[in-house]
Amino acid sequence: MSEGIQEHCVPSGTTKNDERSLFGVNGWSVIRNFISGDELAAVRESLSAAAAQPRPACMSRPGNDLMLLRWNEPAVARVLGAKSRMQRLNAELDASGLKWLSAYISSKAPHSPPLWWHQDWWCWDHAISYRPAPTQVAVLCYLTDTSVDNGALRVLSGSHRRSMPVHALLPEPHGEEANRLPLHHPAMADHPDQITVGVRAGDAVLLDYRLLHGTHANGSASPRDCILLSFIVDWPHLPDELKAHCALHPALPRQEEAPAVAASGYAALLPQFAGMPESLQVNRRAPPIFETTG
Repeated sequence: MSEGIQEHCVPSGTTKNDERSLFGVNGWSVIRNFISGDELAAVRESLSAAAAQPRPACMSRPGNDLMLLRWNEPAVARVLGAKSRMQRLNAELDASGLKWLSAYISSKAPHSPPLWWHQDWWCWDHAISYRPAPTQVAVLCYLTDTSVDNGALRVLSGSHRRSMPVHALLPEPHGEEANRLPLHHPAMADHPDQITVGVRAGDAVLLDYRLLHGTHANGSASPRDCILLSFIVDWPHLPDELKAHCALHPALPRQEEAPAVAASGYAALLPQFAGMPESLQVNRRAPPIFETTG
């Protein structure tokens, strides 16, 4: 294990209420056995079939490839359609208005480099970014065991709530500059405060979209895959301008798919917006100095 890397563990005696409060403080938590047993095998099979189908490119970058999954893809339907699983997620977030927004196959190829420190929040120009509560969260459902050796996630706890010196050194998260970073760049290197989140197949990692995270290199001969689902935590109270932007996401149902949505069994998890969809100016670069208030 590299110097400064910590393996994730939950202290003995930690209650579920403690873990929920730690999510707010740390910006991440682990949901054990989120997908398990026969369901895990079925999700793997569905994702393999989806990956084999021709579809528009989403994002390919050194250390990580993303492939978009729509609301009715079999793997997405299986995860969202299990009420007990969504109840666990609601409880973890203490959410009352949770809505699904998107899903991706996130694949880390064999012998691929680390993924740089970045965060995925896209609306840093909006005041909602500086509230303590999360607006958007990612649920990373891992299909294999992960470790330092095969590209496990690494996180910087608390970086969703206040800036760290590394924020000022990072490129735009999804820009071309990031794709060309040398391995010695601070955005690529191990950080003394990082925690490696090693998990078992079927575990999920919950991330605040503002949290700085990356991955270790995958030095193994096998891909390290997961299904990444994103959710808006409190859709009813999301500002209309953000709802209008989210409503344009290509993963969401189109108007002509309304009958299929009604029959899906998870229609309540899909967001509804009565206004006119409209893009906001996207800003994925966090300020070099910030702190949440309130």
